[in-house]
Amino acid sequence: MEEKKKLLFVGQNVCVGGVQTAFINHLKKLSKDPQNDITVYLFSKGKLLDQLPQNIKIIYGGKLLQLISLPFGEVKESKNIFKTAIRAGSVLVARVIGSERFYRMCFKKLPGKYDIAASYFTDGLNGAFNRGTNLFVAEYVNADEKWTWVHNDPILANFNPDYCRKLYRAFGKIVCVSDAVREKFNQFLPEYQDKTVTFHNVFDEDTIDRLSKEFVPFEKSNFDIVTVAREDNIQKRIDGIVHLCRRLKDEGIANFRWRVIGGGPALEPNRELAKSLKVDELILLEGEKTNPYPYIRMSDLFALYSAYEGFPMVIGETMILNTPILTTNYAAAKEQIPGDKGQIAADDEEFYQLVKTLITRKNT
Repeated sequence: MEEKKKLLFVGQNVCVGGVQTAFINHLKKLSKDPQNDITVYLFSKGKLLDQLPQNIKIIYGGKLLQLISLPFGEVKESKNIFKTAIRAGSVLVARVIGSERFYRMCFKKLPGKYDIAASYFTDGLNGAFNRGTNLFVAEYVNADEKWTWVHNDPILANFNPDYCRKLYRAFGKIVCVSDAVREKFNQFLPEYQDKTVTFHNVFDEDTIDRLSKEFVPFEKSNFDIVTVAREDNIQKRIDGIVHLCRRLKDEGIANFRWRVIGGGPALEPNRELAKSLKVDELILLEGEKTNPYPYIRMSDLFALYSAYEGFPMVIGETMILNTPILTTNYAAAKEQIPGDKGQIAADDEEFYQLVKTLITRKNT
């Protein structure tokens, strides 16, 4: 009998998010093969924990690692003053001693040996604790092969080349979520181009379709737009959408509703911005939803205004639900979106004009 392949996947958490959804879908697919013996090491838990396949082993990080690996907003939601204070204090300490050193204080060598160990989460530059899985797999895991995933354009995301050059040396395979991301990574660190491969995100079409019919999320307006993204003004540019709504209103176009589904650090500031610009009746910042699919299904348009992306899960999910798409020209946009599924704006002005045209065309 053939010996099972021991696979380890390391993730930050299973909170609501595109990378987390891709992570879960990938594990579901791999877990169907009886020859795979899968272990998942999670720094922390999250609202999507119950979606992980039942036939895998899950190991969690220590208490402090679990706490710092949850978004600060989720820690605050717990209304545990002690945990909130420790989480806030940890950020201050990490800023003084550095995030890598703080992580090393939390990490312990993982027992056992694996055939393949994979870091599924890309190190983020925003926030003290939006990283760590690469370091853990590189230095705290014993495996015959080590892989890492890259979910974003490393150049536009401002990856540090010296840090990445040192860290990626430990990995035999660098898995990019699109050909465009792979091309950008090869430009970023050409000495590692022989290690890079493309593996597109996996989608659970039946589950997406079923969840999209669970409830009716809103009463239809004349033209309904939806954006599903983390409330972030650097990559996702949600504040830019608020300003787009103000510009539409200034031109006498106010017979639409633009819903933004997603939580994150910019949620409250963007709500205040919408109020100050007097467009809070047009742009509805709904916050995080564990099931955004009914919003996508019912909308006339899905709009993505990101500065950069890798191979966004939500675009694939929107195509499954047959909602028209308008997006900025992120690296893999032409690779991911067929011409009959949506439009790709060359720049911000074209994005605005296309939104305006779609709304006014619906009114004629």
